[in-house]
Amino acid sequence: MTDASTPLTALCNICHSAPPRYTCPRDAVRTCSLACSQSHKRRAACTGIRDPAAYISKSSLQTAGGIDRDYNFLSGVERNISRADKETSERGVSLDGKGKAVFQKRWHDNGALGKYLRDNGVVVHKAPIGMARQKANQTRFIAKSKRIVWSVEWVVEGEKRVAEVDESRSIEEAWKELVVEKERENKKRKRTQEDAGAKAQKQKVQSEKPDADKSKTQVVEGATTELESEGSATNEPSVAPSTHETTTQDAPSQQEQASEDTTLPQENTHFYLHKPHTSSTNTVLIPLTPTTTLTHALHQKHVLEFPTIYAFISNILGTTNPLPKGFITVQQYNAERSAEDQELMGLMESIPDGQRKIALDGGIFGGGEEKNETVDEKEILEVLQRDADALK
Repeated sequence: MTDASTPLTALCNICHSAPPRYTCPRDAVRTCSLACSQSHKRRAACTGIRDPAAYISKSSLQTAGGIDRDYNFLSGVERNISRADKETSERGVSLDGKGKAVFQKRWHDNGALGKYLRDNGVVVHKAPIGMARQKANQTRFIAKSKRIVWSVEWVVEGEKRVAEVDESRSIEEAWKELVVEKERENKKRKRTQEDAGAKAQKQKVQSEKPDADKSKTQVVEGATTELESEGSATNEPSVAPSTHETTTQDAPSQQEQASEDTTLPQENTHFYLHKPHTSSTNTVLIPLTPTTTLTHALHQKHVLEFPTIYAFISNILGTTNPLPKGFITVQQYNAERSAEDQELMGLMESIPDGQRKIALDGGIFGGGEEKNETVDEKEILEVLQRDADALK
């Protein structure tokens, strides 16, 4: 119990019945117990955390309490950064710059993705973190259905498109799904443009003056009366012109619909898997069977972050050489490499044995042993003197 003469400023700011023992770090409210402190936080919606941006006078900063305040703030920031780094390393979580968690893919660990790659001999060359290809990779393991969903980059006539393909889907099925999805997007885009045009036309009509609409209606009625009189005089049906107009108006729409429904012939499409990290100036491709699954197509293959599949149409490019200029098959690439190796071996055999040994041991192919060379100081001085005389 406190004395009745004790001022309220010396008591708890909440219950006013006991001397204060605690001070709120945020708004300096003094309380006597945990219950009063919690009551204060509920009433004032106070977090109880010190505000680092609160104004502090210069005289307060130069005290021991001000130094402790700055030290505690910097220590708290350092602890939060250390805790965040530890969490990202343990859970494989990083931030995309907007505070959104992005789960990094671990290809070669003991998880399902790593086991899948090892079992099928797929070698994934990971792109540097932050590159566009690394960000576009959404290959993942679906735990519910126990399957792998690959991100596949399709290249058709120079246009690139990344789509998700199930590991058990065949190349041909995945290609058909890609074509259907592309047509659906084109129709949706066209429908949106048509709706926007119709809306703009409707707003234009509504903005016209009523007098102009009335005069236009009178002109149309007069023209209609004149046409009816001519039709009755010549005994011709009046519906014939409208039928003809309907036919001519519907013809372009039918042609456009036919052009939209026309798709690339699936049976004439040839598929190739891109082989990365080759010494050829051309793009090296591995032929794929359309009916093979994606997992079988990637068996014992190398991919850059995720597979890249090229699709070529034989009736456009020709059946004798379906690959355009700048592309070669892996068989042609291996043949070129074997020819280069044979040429190099022929050049080495044409060198005499003594010179060949010197070239291999101490020449351009050597370097393993230390070379003992004597330096002529007099010759070096003569060269430097000539260079100095040339600069004068």
